[in-house]
Amino acid sequence: MENFKVKTEPEINVTQEDVDDIVATALEGGINYWCRKAEVVGDYLGEYASEQISRGGTLKLYDSEEDEVYELTRDKLLDGIKKYCEDAERPYDIMHEGVNSVGCSTGEYGLDCCMVDAVVADMIIQYAVMGEIVYG
Repeated sequence: MENFKVKTEPEINVTQEDVDDIVATALEGGINYWCRKAEVVGDYLGEYASEQISRGGTLKLYDSEEDEVYELTRDKLLDGIKKYCEDAERPYDIMHEGVNSVGCSTGEYGLDCCMVDAVVADMIIQYAVMGEIVYG
């Protein structure tokens, strides 16, 4: 008997806290080997630079190897999350399926940010601002 695979694309619910966690992980060690400086554009929209993106702001990321400056926005970050989740070679699956109070699937997916380490955050940011994995 043969088995067949069907590729599906579940919609993922991403919270403001998820975005803050991913950006904080990236800024605190994930992207530091290729990004020499991150700069808030305009006023701080939260207490920390890592809270800028989830609140609709922008961060400028200065490449340490090339004379490039990348702008990270919420839309770009969400696209980076999508590209990461679609990458068959990704190191960890960061999506989780929601369950109700009796343990049955809700059919909705979210992010498990406990699985977002420095490597994953770096990949998400690179996908977001470069469209592909350039470093690492």
